[in-house]
Amino acid sequence: MTPEIVASLHPPRLPEAFAAPGWDDLLAAFGLGLLLAALVLAVAMPALRRRPRPPRTRERIALAATLPAPERLLALARLLAERGGELPADQRQALYRGQAGDPGRIEALILRRRNRPKGRAA
Repeated sequence: MTPEIVASLHPPRLPEAFAAPGWDDLLAAFGLGLLLAALVLAVAMPALRRRPRPPRTRERIALAATLPAPERLLALARLLAERGGELPADQRQALYRGQAGDPGRIEALILRRRNRPKGRAA
């Protein structure tokens, strides 16, 4: 601002003590800053929270081994589908009939396809 503009301004209508910042104004600004920081932290907290890692393929196969036979076949079929594999026709029939199937064969298919998740080119 140029001195001419400043000279043409009206003097402040407040007392000089109100026009200059004091310790109470600085304390209020500090408090507002703390409140703003708490609000930002509360909003950002879900994004900053540590997430558990997903179970590995062998862990999921071991977990499926604890299930009853038909549920085990279904869990292995889901895992194979996630990895981009296809259930063999005889195993698919066993799955639809609620039979045990051959879990060892499906586990071998899963472990062979473990590094090629669905959606990527093989």
